[in-house]
This record gives sequence, C-alpha cells and structure tokens, in this order.
Amino acid sequence: MRIGGCLPASFLDWKGRVAAVLFTLGCPFRCPYCHNPDLVLERMEPIPVEDVFARLSERRTFLDGIVLSGGEPTMQSELPGFLRELRIATGLPVRLDTNGSTPEILEELLAEELLAGVAMDVKAPWEKYSRVCGVSVDVAAVIRSWKLLRRSALDVVFRTTFVPALLSLEDLVEVRNQLKNDPRWIVQRFRRTEILDANLSLLPEPSPECLREALPGVGIRE
Repeated sequence: MRIGGCLPASFLDWKGRVAAVLFTLGCPFRCPYCHNPDLVLERMEPIPVEDVFARLSERRTFLDGIVLSGGEPTMQSELPGFLRELRIATGLPVRLDTNGSTPEILEELLAEELLAGVAMDVKAPWEKYSRVCGVSVDVAAVIRSWKLLRRSALDVVFRTTFVPALLSLEDLVEVRNQLKNDPRWIVQRFRRTEILDANLSLLPEPSPECLREALPGVGIRE
C-alpha cells in the first residue's frame, strides 16, 4: 500500500469515534475542489507500511477506529491484504472513504467483513459526474458501489460536496432524489483552502443557511 500521510487521532473524521486517519496516494479522479492535491497527484513520498503499523499499534489503546482515506484507497490492489494485516496488528475497526470507482474491490471488502463503515462520495447527479470529477467517469461503476452500500448494514454515509461553480441547488435536490432520499446522505460545504484547482479559491464559499433552506432535513457539514 502507498500511504502518503497518517493523522494520529481525529475527533471529526468518524462520528462518535476517536480515529487515526491514513491517507493513500493516487486517485483516478481530478475533482477541482479536492483538498488533497498532493495525495491525488502523488507528490508525497510513501510512508513505509511497517512504520504505519508501528504508529497505530502504539496508539491503539487510545483509539476507537481507523479511517482509510485518500486519494482513493480502492485503486490499490493491495488493499484487502493490507486491511487483513491491519486487523491483526491493531484489532481496531476500519472505515473506508471512497469515491465508489472500484466496486469489485468494495464488494470483496464487504464480503470478507473487513470494514465497519464506509463513507462514499456522491459527486453529482449521475449525468454530470464526468464534468464535476474532471475526467471521464464510469458512472455505472459508481452506481454499482452505491447499490452495494445502500443495502449494507454497516455504518454508511453518502457525501456530496457543494461547489457552486460546479453544482446548483437543483443539482443537490436531484442527488437526493437519485439516492432515494437516503437519510444517511449529507452535504459538505466547499472550502477554498489547498485545492487542486487554484482558480476555485477565488470563489465564495456557500452559506450553510442557504443549504439548510434548500435541503430541509439533510445534514449539512460545515
């Protein structure tokens, strides 16, 4: 596994848990609002896996879980084996953050019960996916991942980042509808700092009040 970063403890990344966060290198998408450009473009030196296990083992008594984020973890074929070793080394539950682009890997992880939770980004209405992601996207693969998680009993969250330059409020309503009004869907506000496309940093951030008014009952993450 190519790990680009390790956050020893976070109170924000997995609701209700103190979790270490591992950030993997590489991603098939080029979302202009991405907050981890160095990871996506692989401009960081990988951390040796042995060091990662050592750090986590030292802190496991203080942690409630591990979040595996990115980048996009599922693009690495070593992921299932890495999670098996992680479970042996720490005994901690793992949540995966994914863009849903590799459903065959996700299906394998679910079948082996290697995950306690999944947070999947739903970038846009299906027909606008490639424009928002900055590359040609196999939308059918993303939909397959969503369907796998929709019927899962795991701790699942679906997330959409609202970037006014790329999405409208009407688009968010369409996303809610395509997810069948799933109560696990949340909307994240776009932040201008450290993003892949510096041009977006010149644009205003959306107001939470505007989102709450347009999407009553939907969780808004600020």
